[in-house]
Amino acid sequence: LLAPLAGAAAHAWAQASLVLRLAAAYGLDPAHPDRAVDLLVLGRVHPSDETARAALAAAQSAATRLTQPLHPAEVAFRLAGPLTVRVGGWLALRLASRLLPGAALVGAAVGASALTERFAARAVARFRELRAN
Repeated sequence: LLAPLAGAAAHAWAQASLVLRLAAAYGLDPAHPDRAVDLLVLGRVHPSDETARAALAAAQSAATRLTQPLHPAEVAFRLAGPLTVRVGGWLALRLASRLLPGAALVGAAVGASALTERFAARAVARFRELRAN
């Protein structure tokens, strides 16, 4: 039951590592706070830099004050999209593995590879643009 969550966590960790390494390769400081913005935008958690910066500022102010915690519905809504896609894909692979043994392994490998390639392409395009400016 925890396999989809563990897989999503591992995938998020790998994406974060990829972004930080690509930023360093393009001459950007991987420890700069803008890398958090990059992660949120590239991971499609936020559609733009402005909304990602606002969310980070809100999280920092809530963490320092702790008087206005984030509403649980807002947190659930932000996490629901990416997790639903990953869990839905995992469930489809489980069904396929019952029909064709080994299909889940092949499907997971192909799906993860495609996701990582698209993510890396977005990161490279973003860092090229940042470097040009």
